[in-house]
Amino acid sequence: MIVLAEFEFDLGSSGKIIYDSLLPELEENYQRTKSTMWLRNYVLFLNVEANDIVSMRAALNGWLRLIKISCEMNSIITSNTQVINQ
Repeated sequence: MIVLAEFEFDLGSSGKIIYDSLLPELEENYQRTKSTMWLRNYVLFLNVEANDIVSMRAALNGWLRLIKISCEMNSIITSNTQVINQ
């Protein structure tokens, strides 16, 4: 059974930075999952395909955690840059 999950994240002006930070993760080869990601007009699209529900859960935990951390780090860096430039 193939399981498919599709997500769209509207990241605003930080979309390109977050997309670029996640790109190296696509280079990893996994036996039971396949992920694709692209950016269009500040919206990050993520598709995850898995052979079973256990693999899907593991892949989504990883991807959603990475996206969350990338957004948080970008927010911290942006905030600190604004304070320094004042």
